[in-house]
Amino acid sequence: MLKYFIFIIFFLTQFTFAQTIKQCKQRFDSYLNFKGSLNNLVSFESDAIYINDSKGKKEFAVYSYELDMLAEFFENNPFKQQEQLLKLKGVKKYTRRQRDSLYIYIDDTKKIPKQKKLKPLQGQRIAIDPGHFATTLIDAYIEQKYLYFAKDSVKNTADSIRLFESVLTFNTSQLVKIMLEEQGATVFLTRNQNNFTSFNCTYSTWIKLHKQRMLDSLKTNDLLSSDRYTKLIKLNDYKLFWDFFRDFDLTNRAKIINQFNPHATLIIHYNVDEKNAPWTKATNKNFTMTFIGGAFTESNFDKPETKIHFLRLLLTKQLNQSEKLASQTVLNFNKNLGIGLATQFDADYLKDNCLVTQSKGVFARNLILCRLINSPLVYGEALYQDNKNECETLMQLDKTINGIKTNQRIYLAAKSYYDAVFIFLK
Repeated sequence: MLKYFIFIIFFLTQFTFAQTIKQCKQRFDSYLNFKGSLNNLVSFESDAIYINDSKGKKEFAVYSYELDMLAEFFENNPFKQQEQLLKLKGVKKYTRRQRDSLYIYIDDTKKIPKQKKLKPLQGQRIAIDPGHFATTLIDAYIEQKYLYFAKDSVKNTADSIRLFESVLTFNTSQLVKIMLEEQGATVFLTRNQNNFTSFNCTYSTWIKLHKQRMLDSLKTNDLLSSDRYTKLIKLNDYKLFWDFFRDFDLTNRAKIINQFNPHATLIIHYNVDEKNAPWTKATNKNFTMTFIGGAFTESNFDKPETKIHFLRLLLTKQLNQSEKLASQTVLNFNKNLGIGLATQFDADYLKDNCLVTQSKGVFARNLILCRLINSPLVYGEALYQDNKNECETLMQLDKTINGIKTNQRIYLAAKSYYDAVFIFLK
């Protein structure tokens, strides 16, 4: 009976919902292949997709009849099982029996539940990552995510401009969480306080209580060389953050999000004008934009783990879904906040590090979270904090919404995320 059931699933998948190599190639061209840098590493033939080594030798193959099965496998299985598959499969073709055996282990908990009239998002899981963690000038100096203007740098301002992006993102996330929960959704935040890292403590607490233990563990498990361990253990807090902790924290954010197994993920940030560095004065510029995954480069293929994330994004429809969610989000920013949609010419990193999608204001970018998180996602940059009008308004806490002290700009940003994910999941 079980084998019959598996066969029916396989039959329906192959002939009702089957995608093609052509569709994967379109995804590759639109989102993944950064300025042709993967042309020699990924090849598409009529019946297969190949991952090649640096010398052009085929080392991994996905055949046309395996597309949907492997897409489901990479989307719904733990990373360790994905690693095993990458090592063992190579270019061999899976038999029907082997494909069916893989289906047995596929978890379908990401299947979108049927909506209920009273609670339209009942059963939906949404992860929210409020960016950064600094809420003091000491931590902000380390993380480099704050604005501190002199009194006379902004006209009509009686006090200094002092903004911490971590506070803004956490405030926004709390509002979005409440809005979504009111519609029945289950919501997970990667940080429980505005000054916490993803390890449920402040950075200074992590240094005092966890640094030694964590580095020892990484070294013991051969995830850190002796030379690098010796170097890291001696670094001051500032250098340790930039040499190790920043990416370590981001990787952990992705890990706990994937454990939550969300139907959608919101990564919440606020931007600054890159040409206004070191951000000691206000700017006239203000743009809104969103990011999704993609824009892989040749160097990304040096690590097997990156190839796994590439395969998931190539074979599944997550990037297509992410573009829909991101497009709806940035259009909401534009409408609710009254801010222009960024083009690739409005910032150097958009021109130099991103692929332009077909949706205005949406860019494919190879950010750690966009690459590691296994769900449709949007990485939002609602506005420029250092804009001469925004910086003043963002400091105010003149509204209380659902018990949270906030202001109109943060509320409108939160509403933009909420409306986007509600429409996307509905």
